[in-house]
Amino acid sequence: MKQLKPITNKLLWIFAIGQFGWSLLSGVVTNWMVYYYTGTPDANNPNTGIFASMVTQNPIVFKLTLFGLVMAVGRIFDAVTDPLIAGWSDRSNYKGGRRIPFMRTIAIPFALITVALFTVPQTANVAVNDVLLFVILMCFYLFMTIFCTPYNALIAELGDTQEHRINVSTYISFTFIAGTSISFMLPNVAGLFSFAGQAGSIRLAVATMCAVACIAMLVPSLYIKERDYIDSKPSETPAFSSLLKTFKNGQFRRFVYSDVIYFFALTLFQTGLAFYETKLMGIEDTWTFPLTATMTFVSVLLYPVVNKLAPKLGKKKLIVTGFFSYAFVFFITSSAARACTGASSWPSAPPCLRPFWASCPRPAWPTWRS
Repeated sequence: MKQLKPITNKLLWIFAIGQFGWSLLSGVVTNWMVYYYTGTPDANNPNTGIFASMVTQNPIVFKLTLFGLVMAVGRIFDAVTDPLIAGWSDRSNYKGGRRIPFMRTIAIPFALITVALFTVPQTANVAVNDVLLFVILMCFYLFMTIFCTPYNALIAELGDTQEHRINVSTYISFTFIAGTSISFMLPNVAGLFSFAGQAGSIRLAVATMCAVACIAMLVPSLYIKERDYIDSKPSETPAFSSLLKTFKNGQFRRFVYSDVIYFFALTLFQTGLAFYETKLMGIEDTWTFPLTATMTFVSVLLYPVVNKLAPKLGKKKLIVTGFFSYAFVFFITSSAARACTGASSWPSAPPCLRPFWASCPRPAWPTWRS
């Protein structure tokens, strides 16, 4: 039997860099695609909806817009492809392992398809653009699944001890919020390419972030020799058969239901955050990163606390606390402006204080679960 190398915290940090990469790509699409393809520009934010004229804006069916349909179909598409890719990965017996070969192969296409979302669906024909946007976004979801499903499977396989499981969860949570937060720098990065014009600067900013994300995803894919650390055997159980058996477990079903609700809430926040800040708060989109960075900093301060409390109190109590805190956040968000500034609108707050006001309605609790 082959002697396996010990799993170290250094290895887990290298693994966590991959999470930074895919979360950066996800953040670019989640936070900015709707912002640039819908909405109307104003004096403070002339780039809002800069690509809106290129795709259909009116409701298409059941009062759903193009993006509503695409997102809905994308979730259904995910539900089908996730177990298929998981089964493929479980049954594989590649020389490089069951997970790493998928990550290494798809990292570059994943980054390129993200760039394509902001460049390809921009012909002179709106109908053609609609189709292109739909197809490219489905490919984006597929490529994300091909990278993330094997990547997430490695989390459990590298977490060979309780300490390592807690550490790797902490590390990837940190890199997840780092990647998501940096994705909010898109307008700031676009400002560096102002010579390319409004649309050109955004495309170059997206390409720059995708290049960084691609490198980050390749770091664990190229550095970690899976067979040196994990003694894995191909699974013979069909993917959907395994999924059905898993869902017979009542505890697992409850976990999945709560996870779906959590990600629904998280998506609402992420997709709308740029609009909340630019339209409701009346600030420039370049302020999205300082605001998010401040909120991330508050979150990071709590990481050591959570890491210490998890073994003592148990993960379940912390997760339940996070869920209830998240619900409370939704409750106070509608009146956050009045509560934090004592006024009916955000613009009255001085720009230098807005990041601190913004940390009031969206505390760091939810990011523990990322």
